[in-house]
Amino acid sequence: DSERANSLTETVAAKKNNNMYLTLPDAHDNDSGSQRASSIAASRLEQAMSEITMQSTASKQGPMQLWTTLEQIWLQAAEVFMEQQHLKEASFCIQEAASLFPTSHAVLYMRGRLAEMNGSLEEAKQLYDEALTVNPSGVEIMNCLGLVLNKLGRRNLAQKVLQDAVQVQSTSHKAWNSLGEVLHVQGKNEAAVECFLTALDLESSSPVIPFTVIPREL
Repeated sequence: DSERANSLTETVAAKKNNNMYLTLPDAHDNDSGSQRASSIAASRLEQAMSEITMQSTASKQGPMQLWTTLEQIWLQAAEVFMEQQHLKEASFCIQEAASLFPTSHAVLYMRGRLAEMNGSLEEAKQLYDEALTVNPSGVEIMNCLGLVLNKLGRRNLAQKVLQDAVQVQSTSHKAWNSLGEVLHVQGKNEAAVECFLTALDLESSSPVIPFTVIPREL
């Protein structure tokens, strides 16, 4: 195990030395907000990777946990870049995560979102389907799949997928809202209104940050 942990440390160091890091937006970008967000993403990624290296050296975690953490870091960085519409940088981060766990449902999900943002709806649908095969109870995946199916005109299937999503997690305001959108397009306005009201009620009581990601030590 110690050899694999050391291997991870060497891999991270090698990537840093070979400049296999984030390709940041142009420094002269007029959108200072986007520039700042991208810089923050890169800073967080470097800090987290540094922490992983320290943990590896101290042998406080098993090698597999370190790889999983590194995957999560790349995907979180991709999330930030996608929010800022920096799809090239997001793609780089997702590819790095995929190099660790190519069949991870989280990687497949993020690849699907990127494909959707690029307008490749059929590819996005296929990736969401693959992600659901790995993680059948993934509500976020179901939500995105349902919306893509709706865009593709497959509204009956979209409705079924989103109904499954709210059954799996009845407190997901996103899934309820998406279901309302699909029902509205189908002309089922009364049912759509009920879904929208449920979504609003749930959203007003949902935490700003999911409890599952709040650090144990503040």
